[in-house]
Amino acid sequence: METSVQWADLPGDLLQVVYLNVGSFVHRVRFAVVCRSWRPVAIAARHAAPPTLPWLIFPSLHGDDCKTMRAYCPEDGRVLRIPIKSEVLVGKRLVGAYDGGWVAALGKDKQLDDVNVFSGVELLIHAKNMRNVYSGSKVVFSKSPVSSDCILATIPLRSSIAVCKIGCLADRWTTSRCIGQILKDIVFYNGRLYGLTASMGLIKFNIGVNKYGRPLVAVDVELRIQIDNEPFIWSTTIVELRAKLAMVLGKLPLYNNSREPFFKVFVLADESMTKYACKWEEVMSLGDCALFWGKMSRAVDVPAVGLGSVERNHIYADDMTYLTRLDGHGNRVYPMLDESSDNVAQRVKLAGSYVAARDQTGMWVLPLGIWVLPPYF
Repeated sequence: METSVQWADLPGDLLQVVYLNVGSFVHRVRFAVVCRSWRPVAIAARHAAPPTLPWLIFPSLHGDDCKTMRAYCPEDGRVLRIPIKSEVLVGKRLVGAYDGGWVAALGKDKQLDDVNVFSGVELLIHAKNMRNVYSGSKVVFSKSPVSSDCILATIPLRSSIAVCKIGCLADRWTTSRCIGQILKDIVFYNGRLYGLTASMGLIKFNIGVNKYGRPLVAVDVELRIQIDNEPFIWSTTIVELRAKLAMVLGKLPLYNNSREPFFKVFVLADESMTKYACKWEEVMSLGDCALFWGKMSRAVDVPAVGLGSVERNHIYADDMTYLTRLDGHGNRVYPMLDESSDNVAQRVKLAGSYVAARDQTGMWVLPLGIWVLPPYF
């Protein structure tokens, strides 16, 4: 009499081979919850699995069902519904994010919350009131928000910087002026806070704490960086790319041609941080990376064969096309060209970009690892 093989009895080495051939992160999560014995295989093989890509997570705004948030998964072009585990996320915009599903959410009352969208865990922020410091800029994290020394930073005005510390008893943000400079974007890189100025220079900030544990911030070094004039810029952001600081310029085409907006990417050629030695050098390729561009940009290594619909050397933006229906997504791909040349030389590509049907864009957030995702995901 034949006996059927139970799923739980399949050998671990066979399961590992199957797991490593599952391309999508969503499907790898589902693999891990088929039965109890499969989850340890997924956890043990996580370092050999393809890299996890960020999801484009949309806020739960008034008019939604207030029970779920939408998340676009670029690997397989699907929109998922994430159950809202914390009511503080309802009706609030997302203004910052950190790996593992952590987001900074801000309501119309300008009260800030730090929440994990997958687990619903909320962290204590005494400096919740951002009424005097929030100007539409993003909020960046120095490290995981569960760390006791995690610092939050934002740009309250174009010529100042503000910081607070998670868990600190101080109920106000600490601000500092950047005399003579206009800040366009900020990023934590190698544990230090950097600001990109309107003149495409860099400011390196020094963050310390006073005797009461309240964070203090001041300009450490101002770098006036050499770069040729770049007209028709509509967006300037800074991001870490292949272990270097990189500047991404969103550019409009010249008025006398019909090309669409495109990006230029520059890396910091000299990180000696001497005042006049640094230079931005344009790169014609992102190498092994795909860049997920938006309010919280990040570069991710992608295998040569790609990950689903995601390819190397592509920029995936968050605010060009519209999600016209719940399961729809944009699918445009066009080359990033030098506007001074008529040659269609392929460089970095802008591929499919996605935005909610209202004026609220999503935010790229790296999801939780399989080893900490709830088993019912």
